Amino acid sequence: MKMIVIADDFTGANDTGVQLAKKGARTDVMLTTGQMSSRRADVLVINTESRASAAHEAARAVTEALSSWRQLADMPILYKKIDSTFRGNVGAEIEAALRASGKGLALIAAAIPSAGRSTLNGECLVHQVPLAQTEFASDPRTPIVSSRIKTLLEQQSTLPIIEVPLAQIRAGALQRLLAEYARQAPVMVIADAVTEHDLSLIADAALAQPDLPLLVGAAGLASALPTSLYLKARQALPVLVLAGSMSEVTRAQVALALSSQRAEAVDIDVDQLLDGEKEVYNHQLIEQACAVLDRGQHCILRTSRSEADRYQIEKLCQRTQLSRAQLGERLSQRLGELTLAILDKTRIGGLFLTGGDIAIAVAQALGAQGYRIQQEVAPCIPCGCFINSELDDLPVITKAGGFGSESTLCDALSFIEEMYCDH
Repeated sequence: MKMIVIADDFTGANDTGVQLAKKGARTDVMLTTGQMSSRRADVLVINTESRASAAHEAARAVTEALSSWRQLADMPILYKKIDSTFRGNVGAEIEAALRASGKGLALIAAAIPSAGRSTLNGECLVHQVPLAQTEFASDPRTPIVSSRIKTLLEQQSTLPIIEVPLAQIRAGALQRLLAEYARQAPVMVIADAVTEHDLSLIADAALAQPDLPLLVGAAGLASALPTSLYLKARQALPVLVLAGSMSEVTRAQVALALSSQRAEAVDIDVDQLLDGEKEVYNHQLIEQACAVLDRGQHCILRTSRSEADRYQIEKLCQRTQLSRAQLGERLSQRLGELTLAILDKTRIGGLFLTGGDIAIAVAQALGAQGYRIQQEVAPCIPCGCFINSELDDLPVITKAGGFGSESTLCDALSFIEEMYCDH
């Protein structure tokens, strides 16, 4: 996650989010503050649905929306989306976002030139008509009492508010002024803007600050932001393979992938994995797997290396006092938990699951509600995605242990790699 947008209504969340999405950002809009986003999202847009709320309730909603993020050492970029005609609890929500984020300066640029919204001499204009003289002044839910933005903000905030006229924006003075105003923190700064170029100058001045201000605006400012601010560099992410089958076919497929240097293996001692007390061992497995994946290399979690492993099952059953079925169920559950723990620490491009028990255990660990089949990698070997899971729509290939030729695993890895090349 590189950027969080806090909006006060659903359509506003969407009209700003689409400015980022159309430039390639994976943009998730949450309908409530408590929802979780996809692990793959570049931008998270949170709708507090607070435009018509009382000011103190709106402020609390913004604070709650940011509460789980402010603890992060590397907090995402914060963008407070406001209505371009300043309806709602704009002053209260900007102040709440400032305090919740710990930032000292809010840079406000609400203009959307393409929609006829501009800011000139500190006033909001709609198609060059002062806001108070437009139909927005008599909005049935959130009426407007003034065209001057500072006056509107002062209704709900006692923070200092500074206006920067258009001449200074175009003269390139904003970068220096923001550095000066930051010493007065906390403070709100209103920037004039009439054209798209004005918004680009404002964005450039903000990004040049040592501490990026709280960015406040509508679709216009969002569109002016450089993609490097919120877009993760696209790369072919590695595949995590769970080879939990003792089938000779699966072992041969894994062996070919390793000998051809298509992947690296992390071998699992099943005896230690089944011992729930050995958290140190689990941690070691997670770290080993993440180290491989972080290098961009496909990683195979392997539970069986030779035919001899089949003959250890009875000993494991005796030691654990479990039947073969119960043993298989516990092992699959541990592998599912291990997979989830790995996904919490690194990013992957897809999953390859071999063995029915393993596949269903991983699906359950990821909270999946189903599997959506999309393509066939090889005869009887589908590629799809888990429905409503922690993996969102990442490709997941499943394979019965005894299915496939020796090259099937290598072919599956190439299949997912080509999916990235196509996008």
